[in-house]
Amino acid sequence: MADCLWLANWSYTCHARRRNQCARITGNWELGTDLPFMIPLPSLIRSLLGSWFICAVCLHAAAQGQAAAARPMPATAYKLISVKVIGTKRFTSAEVASASGLPVNTVAHEDDFRKAARQLGESGAFSNIAFTFSYSSAGTRLEFQVTDADKFVPARFTDFVWFTDEELLRKVHERVPLFNGELPASGRLTDQVSDVLQALLVENSIPGHVEYLRKADKSDHLQAIEYNVAGVSIRIRQVEFPGAGAAELSALRTAGERLTDREYSREFMNSFIERALLPIYRERGYLKAACPTAQPKVVKSSDLHSIDNPQAAFVDVIFPVTPGIQYKLTGMEWSGSKEFPNSTLQPLIHANPGQPANTVQLEDDLKSVRELYGSRGYILASVKVEAQFDDVAATVALHLTIDEGSVYRMGELEFRGIDNGLTARLRAAWKIRPGDVYDATYLKQFLPQARKLLPANLDWEVDPHVTAITRDKTVDVDLQYTAKAPQ
Repeated sequence: MADCLWLANWSYTCHARRRNQCARITGNWELGTDLPFMIPLPSLIRSLLGSWFICAVCLHAAAQGQAAAARPMPATAYKLISVKVIGTKRFTSAEVASASGLPVNTVAHEDDFRKAARQLGESGAFSNIAFTFSYSSAGTRLEFQVTDADKFVPARFTDFVWFTDEELLRKVHERVPLFNGELPASGRLTDQVSDVLQALLVENSIPGHVEYLRKADKSDHLQAIEYNVAGVSIRIRQVEFPGAGAAELSALRTAGERLTDREYSREFMNSFIERALLPIYRERGYLKAACPTAQPKVVKSSDLHSIDNPQAAFVDVIFPVTPGIQYKLTGMEWSGSKEFPNSTLQPLIHANPGQPANTVQLEDDLKSVRELYGSRGYILASVKVEAQFDDVAATVALHLTIDEGSVYRMGELEFRGIDNGLTARLRAAWKIRPGDVYDATYLKQFLPQARKLLPANLDWEVDPHVTAITRDKTVDVDLQYTAKAPQ
């Protein structure tokens, strides 16, 4: 009876479905009554023996498991022999492992894995992080399951003139493994890069401290993260133009004189390339001339440092120019114009076939074309220029496509900052009435005339605002006047 009671208790613990049946059988034996069901004795014995055997096996396995758990794991079991990362498209397993602080051969436990996952999450590089691990006598295998963050933006180094961009990328990556030239929109990775850049300055005895700016577009969408060195003046000593031809060198040097002794900034150098350097080539027909990012070179001579500002540094700026082919114009073709014939448009363009293609002059000429269309109400007219190059013959043909757009008419006219009498006089002088086709060139004519109608004993300034209402195809003009006492 004791065996059966033990079996009933075991059945309750391990096989709840059999509990009632076993209890009923036990109860019937104790009371000496008949079994509730007609079960042949041999079948009952086989059933009880089978259950007892299963129970014995389970208890034996459990005892072995408890004994194994009681035995301490060897020290080698906690040594990482594998760190695998799945789910990322940006980073290698080695980079993630290094960033987590758990590279291969590190001795670690479960708490360390949790800390590493939290550290990866705080970087901002991942939106989701999970991990699994397994121990064995050979060591521990760790696997991170990650999802890359949705948005990364470029990192820019604006005035680290003591290093090249390649050096900075390499040096920062060595200490911040998740940095490959781009940064997540949020998280600690941005500050980690800043800390490494500051350390590089200190290690190289460079004055100043690192700051960064999160650059956004007009819609406040993050576009880049710019790092700069504050607290140190970086001035330009001279500029050089390797690769420039003799014919262009004089013009380049004249343009470069504006940079001498000015504060260095990469943004200003890029602006100089686009607005001053390349136009010199484009007006001479070198339409594919190129100049990569300016290369500052620190002048190390101690006698160049400013006495008034010991934190000052001087650089020579190198603009490596590749002129390319000088193209001559073979001809021009117009299309898309309905308001004006080609014979009206072509005289506005100062370009002659057989001469170097001057695209700087062409851009100025196209302003005249757009003004012509604007005088007829086509205030949003545009001209698209397509160039067909023949590198073998060193020639180019230009195709100009006009997109006239819609005709806009005069909408509302407002005068602000003047009294009602002056407003009435100026409004009467304005010749374009509501509903008339708007002449975009008229405002330039009107303002000098209106100035004569204002009191001469005051200095007047006017701030014009012209707004095209796309929905109504109208133009609103708002003139804000400000009067100042003559000086």
